[in-house]
Amino acid sequence: MDLLVVAQIITGLATLIVAFVLVFQLRKQTQQLTIQHKDSISNSINQFKSRFEDITKETVSDSEFADIWVKGSKDWNNLKSDSERYRFKNHYRQYFNWILDQFKLRDEGVLDIPEEQIIHQGRNMVGVKGFAHCYKNYFKRGLRAYPDVMKIWDDIYLEIYGEDISTFMPKQITSTRFD
Repeated sequence: MDLLVVAQIITGLATLIVAFVLVFQLRKQTQQLTIQHKDSISNSINQFKSRFEDITKETVSDSEFADIWVKGSKDWNNLKSDSERYRFKNHYRQYFNWILDQFKLRDEGVLDIPEEQIIHQGRNMVGVKGFAHCYKNYFKRGLRAYPDVMKIWDDIYLEIYGEDISTFMPKQITSTRFD
């Protein structure tokens, strides 16, 4: 055999071995990335659940605020001071942002949110007069990125209160202004 042919065979075998090693490394790396992705999703969901628990703790651990929350939920006009309105509005905002984060996680493929859940959330967030006031007058604009959700929530608002707010958009105002 010619020395050149032997050299070509050895080079070909070496290239084939390197290709197998690279394929093996790529498969291993893909497996690791899949595991890391699953861990990341689990961590996101756990943090998401913890955040909800943190939001609800305020109403359970602070009896003064619990009274404000219950009173304001029944009707925004039950809140008699700017301090009460501020605390109520801020707490509603925390829930609202928590829900917005669900939609962001949905868009990232982390959560699957069926329409029934969106309807349930809408009923929770506009189903009592105080919440409906906050949604309509302060936070509806936060759903602009999710027009499908806004339509569902606006339809629920119309069903409960008989007012079509589908073309209404609240002004952006500071957190201590109450209209």
